[in-house]
Amino acid sequence: MAVIGTIRKHSALAVVLIGIAIAAFILSDLFSGQGRGSIPPVGKIAGEEITYNDYNRRVEDNLEVQRINLERENLTAQEIFDVRQNTWNQFLSEIILGKEFDKLGLTVTTEELYDLVQGSRPHSLIQQYFQDPNTGMYSPMMVQNFLQNLDQMQPEVRKQWLNLERYIKDDRLNKKYENLVSHGYYVPEAFAKADHDAKRNNAEFRYVAVRYTAIPDDTVTITDKDYQAYYKKNEHTYKQDASRDLDYVIFDVLPSAEDREQIRASIDRIYNEFRETSDIITFVNYTSDNRYDSTWFKQGVLPVTLDSALFAASVGDFIPPFQQDNAWNMAYLMDSQVRPDSMKAEHVLLSYRGAFRAAETVTRTKEDAQRIADSLVNVIKADKSKMQELAEQLSDDPSARDNKGDMGWFADGAMVYPFNEAVQKGKMGDIVTAETIFGIHVINITGKKDPIRKIRAAVINRAVEPSSKTFQDVYTQASIFAGENRTQEKFTQALTEMGLNIRTATYLREMGNSIPGIEYPREIIRWAFYKGIKVGEVSPVFDVGGTYVVAVLTTIRDKGTIPLEQMKDNLKTFVLNEKKGELLTARIKSSGKDIYGIAEEYNTKVDTNLTLTFSARNIPGFGSEYKVIGEIFTMNPGETSEPIIGNGAVFVVSLDRIYEPPAPENYSVYRDQVMNAFRGRVTTNTIFTVLQEKANVEDNRLLFF
Repeated sequence: MAVIGTIRKHSALAVVLIGIAIAAFILSDLFSGQGRGSIPPVGKIAGEEITYNDYNRRVEDNLEVQRINLERENLTAQEIFDVRQNTWNQFLSEIILGKEFDKLGLTVTTEELYDLVQGSRPHSLIQQYFQDPNTGMYSPMMVQNFLQNLDQMQPEVRKQWLNLERYIKDDRLNKKYENLVSHGYYVPEAFAKADHDAKRNNAEFRYVAVRYTAIPDDTVTITDKDYQAYYKKNEHTYKQDASRDLDYVIFDVLPSAEDREQIRASIDRIYNEFRETSDIITFVNYTSDNRYDSTWFKQGVLPVTLDSALFAASVGDFIPPFQQDNAWNMAYLMDSQVRPDSMKAEHVLLSYRGAFRAAETVTRTKEDAQRIADSLVNVIKADKSKMQELAEQLSDDPSARDNKGDMGWFADGAMVYPFNEAVQKGKMGDIVTAETIFGIHVINITGKKDPIRKIRAAVINRAVEPSSKTFQDVYTQASIFAGENRTQEKFTQALTEMGLNIRTATYLREMGNSIPGIEYPREIIRWAFYKGIKVGEVSPVFDVGGTYVVAVLTTIRDKGTIPLEQMKDNLKTFVLNEKKGELLTARIKSSGKDIYGIAEEYNTKVDTNLTLTFSARNIPGFGSEYKVIGEIFTMNPGETSEPIIGNGAVFVVSLDRIYEPPAPENYSVYRDQVMNAFRGRVTTNTIFTVLQEKANVEDNRLLFF
């Protein structure tokens, strides 16, 4: 069972672990032109169409796996979104890499998979999951035993195992592909020599740098032609993904004065009923926002006001309603006891068929477990030194193999309730039994300390919440705002006049799901990317997590090269510096001065550098200056360069010498270094990124969610 628990925690390696069905409805006008009743594909990857049904079926499968792993039925809104994203990524990986594997004839045979699971050199996950708890070493016998019983195990366990096998197979395919790519890279000796020289040959030089700040901005005029020339020269670097900017306002729905009066009246009514009820716990579970909590609380744990009132009360007292943290609270003191704050015990767990988390191999009945427990009580009472030995041999608690049944010190209430109460009520040295959802426990009570007063209370909490009428009133307010302010100018002006906070979200991506202050903003982002929507359009009212949102689209950025008009503000400094560089170059050339004369004229100094290599990225004090460094290594010793227009200054360089260390006998070591560096960067993910760019991916997910 411990093995299965481990596999469950890691099954994300095999498949996407979260999922939920895509909503079944599709707006009719969304698919105009698709034909009556037809549904467009979710996407197309490298020529393969992903139909809505295929995509939805995969999402459902992933949901089932996630339910098993998380052991819960409901997912959060973010988890719902994540499953859709990850399911799409599954299709991308399977199709794009699958085509590569097919072209190359890469496969994992049945024999190879068998060897990865049961062979002499199993996969690392098999070695990790099947370890002997006594030695901490991989146990082939545990693998064999597990597989021999696999057919008798629960369907969910078999599915987990198949997922693990699938991951192991995919991992081996990926490793084969990585090895083919990385070992297909060859470095000729000439390239190894060039790399060696670039990293070890040093240039010793003197230079003067006239920074662009030496010329005031207003002495240089830049025209549209200058912008266009610079933009065209660097256009290849101005790529962007599609994104949008929004301004938006959140209309919070808060309880009105009328709501608060009504809630106060209902609280008085509830308190009167609370005092009259004959079934306190059922009443709390039916009435309170939070169910009855049977925990024994020591002083200082509960909220301050409630804590003070309950610890000053007597058993059977009611605590009248009081308001705290936007909620009404009332309570009834159920019990008060002096209890140990911490306890210590050893135990043997005897699970039975149908008990919670019982191993698939457990076949004994509940009655059988009880009979064995009764026998063990007699054995242990006769010789308590046998307790740990029996726990190691017989206990169905997986931790017993490590701790021999010793639970150590635990806080009162930390264990499952029947176990906790059996230890609390018994005396040190008692051997007792307790039945829990896990089975029958034989317990040796070995320690108790720090007895203090604790209480058990029935607490009713009722949050102060807005009424349906208040929700409707705020919705009406938001609707009127959206209807009357249909342009960006009116939108902004109205918010200013109303004193509402204007919020901004920038660079929203088509498949993103994050806007500050909004719990699940997916529908707002979808609206911003709808075909035909224009800058300045105001959205309808969105109902998001109990608040209402109205947005205005302020910027549209399409995928591709960023237009010059959007780049102008960012390019201004670069264009200005380029113009200053041209001006400084002309002045320096016409002056005819050497580097010292230039330094004097521009009130700067001549610097010396003794250790610059061709592979260097920066010139100290100036940052990245690739053009200057490249120019230096084309010069001859004793030569002075023409002015070089750099990124931060205009440079004039006087090269004194190039120091070349003695050449090695051969360059094989350096060739291996270059090859190993390349191979270290090769992973399936890095290759996949390149392949995805060439796969002609058509993504229509925006139509669906």
